[in-house]
Amino acid sequence: MAKSSRRNTVGTNTQVLQLGQPSDQSDKLIEELREAISARDDFLAVATHELRNPLTPILLSLQLIRTSEESRDHTKVMHELDRLERQIKHFIARTTILLEVAQIASGKFHLDPSKLNLSELIAEVVNDYMPLAVRSGSALSVSLQNGVIVVLDRTAVSGIVENLLSNAIKYGQGKPIEIILTATVEMVRISVRDNGIGIDEKDKARIFERFERVVGRQVQSGFGIGLWLSRSYAELMGGSITVFGEPGAGSLFTVSLPIKTGENQ
Repeated sequence: MAKSSRRNTVGTNTQVLQLGQPSDQSDKLIEELREAISARDDFLAVATHELRNPLTPILLSLQLIRTSEESRDHTKVMHELDRLERQIKHFIARTTILLEVAQIASGKFHLDPSKLNLSELIAEVVNDYMPLAVRSGSALSVSLQNGVIVVLDRTAVSGIVENLLSNAIKYGQGKPIEIILTATVEMVRISVRDNGIGIDEKDKARIFERFERVVGRQVQSGFGIGLWLSRSYAELMGGSITVFGEPGAGSLFTVSLPIKTGENQ
């Protein structure tokens, strides 16, 4: 009986790898599979980070309502509930953008710019993170130029501010934190300064890469994902992000963005 001419194959999600193919072609396919698995793991890590960040102030606000002596004051309870509603809406926005995070690396991410009062947006984020700052012992000092109107992607801008403020609180060692907004005719600058552990010169370039840390695991886990997202958001909107600091002397992160970004960048 003649031997079957059917070739052995190995199935994948996107293609079939034929056993016996030239080594260089097989190696290429294997490398593509490894990259796909790595991209999946990267996405899961980003998702975990983005879902956890907004949940922290929501939880703290609920705890304050439950334990505060002011919880019997209807007006103050309604104020806290308003803040919780806004935070939950932000959380929904974060989960929505997670569907688009994977597109950033592939260049398929599309912005949704709209007219924003940037001063008010930053003030809202600061207010949302106030309980977390109080818990850490850090006083928040806010200096916002009034009435700064921009045409930018709201979710991306709020994501940048949330990540920078969250990191400042996390690494600020309970010391004062300053948030500054300034604007010119063409650009806006958002700065977040802390007085915490600082950053070594050799770390300044790599902290904006995914999964990079500026401190050892024994001090804090994570750091690079939020900064990677912040840099990606800023660059997609035609802006940039820089960091200055020294070990033990705190850090200053500054985001520069155009007043207006085009649609579907």
